[in-house]
Amino acid sequence: MCIPLKIICILMSGWIYMFRWEGFAHVALHCWNQNSKTIHYTSVDPLSEILSVMSVNLLHIAIRLIGDSDPTFRKACLVAAITLPSDSKCWLDSNQRTIFSYIIDKICSESGFLEALRVVEVAIQRNEDPFQRLRWLHLLNWEAEMIEEHGGDFLPSVGFENLSSLFNQHRGKTEVAFMHVKSKFCCEVAFEDVIDSYGLVLQKYKKTRKQYMNGMLSLHCK
Repeated sequence: MCIPLKIICILMSGWIYMFRWEGFAHVALHCWNQNSKTIHYTSVDPLSEILSVMSVNLLHIAIRLIGDSDPTFRKACLVAAITLPSDSKCWLDSNQRTIFSYIIDKICSESGFLEALRVVEVAIQRNEDPFQRLRWLHLLNWEAEMIEEHGGDFLPSVGFENLSSLFNQHRGKTEVAFMHVKSKFCCEVAFEDVIDSYGLVLQKYKKTRKQYMNGMLSLHCK
């Protein structure tokens, strides 16, 4: 099946982060967010739902900021290799789990609400998408038509032009929600729950890259 151009652009724009521990951390947060009923609001209070979405996405930004400064977050993630038969499989599994624990501890201790909020505010002022670098995460649970429908935004129900006013109106509540989400994520996320989804991202990248290269070769041969 041919992969739509928009999906190719999303994958190719964020490929470098997929293979790093920062990418694994983003996938971990995504998986936890999807699986955790505690942060999926079904109440009639729309503000609670919006604050929940905001908090998760601010945590993604916070992880990105840590990834810019912490060399461990920029190391190659070898989790996908754990499934391969090897004499060193047990050592590799232990090594990757140790790094994962470090990553989560770092997120717990250094994810800052104000720093992440500032990144979003600056991006809004510049009319930029603050989540552009992370849009590839949508490929974990969205089909192409859903990406087209929502435009690939992390906050499909809240326009970027409205984010600044929402943050200013509910900054205190947003910070409390952010701290709650961060704490729950760091306490509840499990290494095993992330492996399959991370492997899926890599598989989609390989498929997309192959299609991209075939397309380039086809154009070159014409």
